[in-house]
Amino acid sequence: MTPIPNGAPQTLGEAFAHINALSAPSVDDLKVMVLIEAAGQTLYEASAEGSDHEEVKALLIENGHEEMKHARRVSAAIKILSGEDFPAPTADENPYLTGDFPRATLTAEGLRKTAETEFAGDKLYTTWADNMSNPEAAALLRLNAGEESDHGNRLLKAAALLEA
Repeated sequence: MTPIPNGAPQTLGEAFAHINALSAPSVDDLKVMVLIEAAGQTLYEASAEGSDHEEVKALLIENGHEEMKHARRVSAAIKILSGEDFPAPTADENPYLTGDFPRATLTAEGLRKTAETEFAGDKLYTTWADNMSNPEAAALLRLNAGEESDHGNRLLKAAALLEA
């Protein structure tokens, strides 16, 4: 099991609240983000299982794969900033995925609400990159920023498909 950094939030919900309140993350905050982004793949895959619409499933799975890419980029930023290895965990190694996590019925409204969080993720990563002194690490966060908006746009497309 990948360890949660000392003093860091112990649940996924607490972790989301924590990172969304930051404008300049520490290395430990970035570790929390690695765990959150890696969990995102599993959460998107679980959401995809809740749909019979093949195109909606594909959009959700694509978002999930990119969430793991984000985790790996944040992991690379940690290495650049601290020299420490903190690899993105698999689902069974992620402490934020222990036990059962809530699964909501997949609805267009829920997808639009999730899209809002993805658009906010773009702003969050941009702010973090703007406040980061290392340009190489900042560039990795900027890559994630733009893809967060891509996720939001896919979710809006999936919502429209469910309503069609």
